[in-house]
Amino acid sequence: MEDSYRKYINKLIEKEEIKVINDIVDKDKDVPKILYSNQNMPFLFTKVKNFENTKIVGNICPSPRHLSFALDVNQSHLTNKVSKVLLNLKRPKIILNRGEWIERDADLFSLPIPKYYKKDGGCYLTSSIVACKFPNSEDENLSVHRIMIIGKDIGVIRILPRNLYKILEKKDGKSDIALIIGAHPAVFLAASLSLDYGVSEYYAANSFFNGKMRFVRMENGIKVPLGAEVILLGEIDLKERKKEGPFTDITGTYDTIREEPVIKFNKMFVPKNEIIFHALLPASNEHKLFMGLPQKIKILNVLKKNGIYVKDLNLTNGGCAYFHVIISIRKTNEEDGRNTIKYVFENAHSIKLVIVVDEDIDPHKIDEVEWALATRFQADKGLIILQNQRGSSLDPSTFKTGKTSKMGIDATLPLNLKKSVFKRAQINE
Repeated sequence: MEDSYRKYINKLIEKEEIKVINDIVDKDKDVPKILYSNQNMPFLFTKVKNFENTKIVGNICPSPRHLSFALDVNQSHLTNKVSKVLLNLKRPKIILNRGEWIERDADLFSLPIPKYYKKDGGCYLTSSIVACKFPNSEDENLSVHRIMIIGKDIGVIRILPRNLYKILEKKDGKSDIALIIGAHPAVFLAASLSLDYGVSEYYAANSFFNGKMRFVRMENGIKVPLGAEVILLGEIDLKERKKEGPFTDITGTYDTIREEPVIKFNKMFVPKNEIIFHALLPASNEHKLFMGLPQKIKILNVLKKNGIYVKDLNLTNGGCAYFHVIISIRKTNEEDGRNTIKYVFENAHSIKLVIVVDEDIDPHKIDEVEWALATRFQADKGLIILQNQRGSSLDPSTFKTGKTSKMGIDATLPLNLKKSVFKRAQINE
């Protein structure tokens, strides 16, 4: 497997898996529109208006097929591959003292950072990975964040109360960070996984590369992948806040304006010749893949741990690949359907709708699922409604409270019924 962002892009070019646009494009007007209209196709824009020696790549990994291509695994084995990585984390061992970049003063305006949607608050970094050391540790936490650009060397970062926020609180609100823009999809996926506090996502990234991933220790002591495109060094300050937003997040609606922490950048490390900037279109298939796949892995692992046999699982596109899930199971106990709903809601807080069907129903075929609801489901027996539950602040229907109602639908058949009565009739042949 290629071990850098550039090598992955070259692999896309060699296999004719990317569309190359040689016309001059505007980073705000043309790039978002093209990426939005062609969400399953990687694009490379070779000429960006007002930016010399700069290219933009977008939809770099827009589907499970492309991610499987990046990880050198059959698509049918993608989920198992990620699950095995999580069971076999590898501590980084190849750590270099210098990389292949050239050093500059931080200048965010020199990067072709798009404004993606009309009412966005400004130009946004959306493919940016924050590397920040755990307190009293040599290991880094990795997490993906949106960052609104408000100055040449200043950004405002949206941070949820997860690992990075916890690190900052333990460091009295301030910490050095390294910002990674342009990473191999395996690294980006690892950064999206949100491992337990104290466990570095670099371990997962390194495992994808069979322990051979190469790192560079930057001058602030933070490790970054050797094959990354752009590195920015700076400091986050929880106590210094500026307005951030509106921003179009995974729902395709505008997230609200908030007071969020400021990052001040001091140095930037870029390739010697040209920059290939990764533009990740918000609410796109690529965005949904990297938010949804970790959610899928979490749900599958929880259900397996609790003895539920899952035939297949679909985080639906209409549910933003983040809020709605349809699960087909093989029932071995009468309560498996209801327990599946219970385990999902207890462990995946953003999920607000769970539909459970029998193993003969394909959860990816909505007509089949609806047919199962029509012929196998009774609301007074299989409907579960929970109120005032932890949800996601990205869901506009919670009015940004993060509290939501949840619904579970158990459309599985009781074990003691004669199943032939509920099977689809077969035509004569």
